[in-house]
Amino acid sequence: AVPELKILASSDEAGVYAVMNKEGHQIFITGHAEYDPRTLETEYLRDKNLGKPISVPKNYYPDDDDTKEPIVCWRGHANLLFSNWLNYYVYQETPYDVEQVVQIAEEH
Repeated sequence: AVPELKILASSDEAGVYAVMNKEGHQIFITGHAEYDPRTLETEYLRDKNLGKPISVPKNYYPDDDDTKEPIVCWRGHANLLFSNWLNYYVYQETPYDVEQVVQIAEEH
C-alpha cells in the first residue's frame, strides 16, 4: 500500500516480514530473528499464565503443542540475514578513507 516500499519477504500465514525502501537504504524487519530459542516461549507462557487471550505460536512447537520442546530453525537464517546486510549495506556502501581511519586510530 506504500509505493515507496518494496516487500522483500512475506507469506500468507505470517504476513510481511521484510520491507525495504526503494533506494535500498532502509530495511525493516517485523519479526524477531534475534530471539534465542526460549525468548518466544518465555513471552508466550507469561501471557498465557496471566490469562491473556493468546494463541500458541505457530510452528514454534512440534504440532503446535506447547508441552513439547520448541523447534529452533531460524538461527542460521537470522545470522545470514544480518551478515548479508552488514556486508552489503555497511561494508560495500559506506565510503571511508583508509588514511583517515589510520590517522584517527593513531590519535587515540
